[in-house]
Formats: sequence, C-alpha cells, structure tokens
Amino acid sequence: MEDQMKSLSFTIGWVLLLILGVAIAGAGLASLMVAYRGANDRIAEIGFETMARMDPDLPNAIRGRRATAATWAISCGLLLCWIALTAFRRGEKWAWLAVGTSLGAGCLLSLLRVPLLDLRAGAAAASIVLGILVVALFVSYRNFK
Repeated sequence: MEDQMKSLSFTIGWVLLLILGVAIAGAGLASLMVAYRGANDRIAEIGFETMARMDPDLPNAIRGRRATAATWAISCGLLLCWIALTAFRRGEKWAWLAVGTSLGAGCLLSLLRVPLLDLRAGAAAASIVLGILVVALFVSYRNFK
C-alpha cells in the first residue's frame, strides 16, 4: 500500500511539472504572438500610439523586450517538460534539485518586483508557478532522498 501511495505521489509530482512546463511554454508563445503581431499593449495605462508620439521607436523597443521574455519562457517551459518526462520521471536526484533551484529562484526573483518596484503586475503568475512547483516537489520528495 505504501509503495502504491509513493508511486501515486511521485506520478502526481512529475505530471504537475509537465503541465506546468506546457503552461509556461504556452503562455510564452501567446506573449510572443502579442509582441510580433503588434497588439496595442497598454503599459502603465499608456497605449502604444501615445508612446509613439513621444518617441517613434518606443513601441518596438517594448515589443522587443516582450519578445525576449517570451522566448525565454518558451525555452524554460520546454526544458521543464523535457526534464519532467525524463530525469525527474526516472527519479534522478539532480533533476529534483535543478527544477527546484532554477524555477524556484526565478519565481522568487520575479516576486521581488513587489517590494523593489512596487509593481504587482506579473506577481500573480510567479506566485502560481511557485505554488505548483512547491506542491510538485513536496509530493515527490520522498522518492528523491
């Protein structure tokens, strides 16, 4: 019975990471589409038309930053999927540590936007990712001791 429970918790852990990786990559792809299609994002309640009047290069500079962040999200999401499906699923200890360290540090660094920049936009996404990561690592912990 304990082996069954252990197996179930382990499966829940790597499946959660797989879903998280797909979600991160998907959100990155959606953000990349917004950047490349030239959607009229509103930054601090200012539209790109207003920004273009201030400086014609400003909207594309912001889109470029969004594209950079989005491509990194896609890359990280795909890497998380790969690790979840291979090394993590096989129970390799380095995978548990690497996923926890890299994704956990990234989320915590992202959450620093609240105290350092007084900016809440984006903090919810980092909190959700961190929450799912903690659950996935917690339920699979005993399989990596």
